[in-house]
Amino acid sequence: MKHLPLWVEQEPRPTGLTSDLPAEADVLVVGSGFTGLSAALRLTAAGKTVAVVDALEIARGASSMNGGFVSTDIKAGVKTVFEKQGPAIAREMWDASVRAHERARELAQRTGALIHDYGAAAVGKGKRDLDDIRATVDWYNRELGAGWEVAGPEDIHRFVGGDAFDCAMIETDSFGVHPARLAFGLAAEAKAAGAVLVDRCEVVSVRKENGRHVAETTKGRIAAGEVVLATNGYTTIRPSDKLAKKVVPIGSYMIATEPVGHTVAERIFPNGSMAYTRKRLLHYMRRTEDDRIVIGGRRTLHPGLDLDESAADLRKALICYWPELEQFEVTHVWGGRLAVPFDLIPHVGKVEGMWYALGYAGHGVALSIGLGHDLAGMILGEDPPSVFSRIPHRGRFYWNGRTPWFLTPASVLYRVLDRLGR
Repeated sequence: MKHLPLWVEQEPRPTGLTSDLPAEADVLVVGSGFTGLSAALRLTAAGKTVAVVDALEIARGASSMNGGFVSTDIKAGVKTVFEKQGPAIAREMWDASVRAHERARELAQRTGALIHDYGAAAVGKGKRDLDDIRATVDWYNRELGAGWEVAGPEDIHRFVGGDAFDCAMIETDSFGVHPARLAFGLAAEAKAAGAVLVDRCEVVSVRKENGRHVAETTKGRIAAGEVVLATNGYTTIRPSDKLAKKVVPIGSYMIATEPVGHTVAERIFPNGSMAYTRKRLLHYMRRTEDDRIVIGGRRTLHPGLDLDESAADLRKALICYWPELEQFEVTHVWGGRLAVPFDLIPHVGKVEGMWYALGYAGHGVALSIGLGHDLAGMILGEDPPSVFSRIPHRGRFYWNGRTPWFLTPASVLYRVLDRLGR
């Protein structure tokens, strides 16, 4: 079993992407995932000189190794925002997520990364789940015109096979991408547009000097007019401990089986739909282009769990859902990080004079691309402030941006609530 993302093995990182660190740039982008690359594309198109730096390899983080689900909405749910922040803000967020979704589709098609275009099934079991799904779909269709559907026991097998699930919320607008193909495609486009990409270059600190930002990195010094922090799940106390206190890094892990054959893959996902469970510690599942079955999730919220233990847990869940897969070996296991804000709403803003966009909490493929694009528009003065910049972004007194001790009790609580169906 390889400790390697299947996506990256299938779509290796292109050579020749990186350059030396320049002495200066109009904009320094810290982080080379979807947020940073999307921002870089718009900024370079406007004639700005842009340097994109990453502490790891280019697009080494979650952008090249996620589940590849592209959907509308946010983690908190626009329905929840509607109740807490009011309908005007909620509808703006929904519209922003739709624009992000459309932008992601455009880029996925352009890079050849769009694989499945058959929606996603949020699966459940039993009458309580079905009633909740019906109420949710009714609200989203009535208030937002989402166009989602309900699948009950009579037609669930159009989307997901087996006996583990008997109902689903069908997000008809969702589609699936090959994450590495999309991430590396965007990196290649950014480089071709004139952005300088620098890997293994951690930004240690940033200070203001003569009206400009001066960043000290592990590869030297760079001066820039503006700085964009696009680090999301890989945000640390360097260069901004204030930003690190606003989001919590959460681990997510994935496994891929060997090819199971077209007949088996069709039984499990008849039309190529992706699926996820409606739980706090959820699982997300899909088939690949070569008819493997991929499942992701986590047994606890902690990043950095043992990959072999995570693989065993995920394989157990996979076989529980589809016992016929027991005969197939797991060939790949990998893990990454996502960033969770305490209110489960993405945020755009400034901290210590630097711009940032982050906090997608598992809805990052579309939102990171969309918010990176929108943030660049704000920097250029072409766009009004994003709706995600108008919601206060607060941390918690018990979180110092370093050791998230509270993830253990939170994981226990979530497991109990999931078992109780709460």
